[in-house]
Amino acid sequence: MAELTGNFQTVLMGTSSIEGDPEISYSPFVIVESFLYVFVSELSVHTGNLHDNPRASLLFIESEKGCQNLHARRRVTYRAGASLIPRDDPEWTRVLQQFEVRFGEIIPLLKSLPDFHLFRFTTDSATIVRGFADAHTVACEGFASA
Repeated sequence: MAELTGNFQTVLMGTSSIEGDPEISYSPFVIVESFLYVFVSELSVHTGNLHDNPRASLLFIESEKGCQNLHARRRVTYRAGASLIPRDDPEWTRVLQQFEVRFGEIIPLLKSLPDFHLFRFTTDSATIVRGFADAHTVACEGFASA
């Protein structure tokens, strides 16, 4: 799980509206102390979904180019709950520093925009697929990164 998660800078997010309308999107992320964080704009549908329905499915999947078989791409899917971190919380500052380390000069600009919000994801289980007939749902307390 750590290998798959650690190979990416973005996460695929499945969210849904309060009415249950599905949305798939992606976002850059950081993992800090086993929590996964995204910093997202209100202009994105997934941000409204996370406000209204704070559950998500987070997917990390190997590249089509690097896989041996398209039908059995290695992947890990986390079932996660989302919490909004207010800007005046010390956690917000600490995590945004990690975003700046990882993603550079764009982060100070995004931090200055009032429509951007920080969400923390927690998880208690994940499904990992390592190939044909090699899928497992496992308990996990937090996100693994390499």
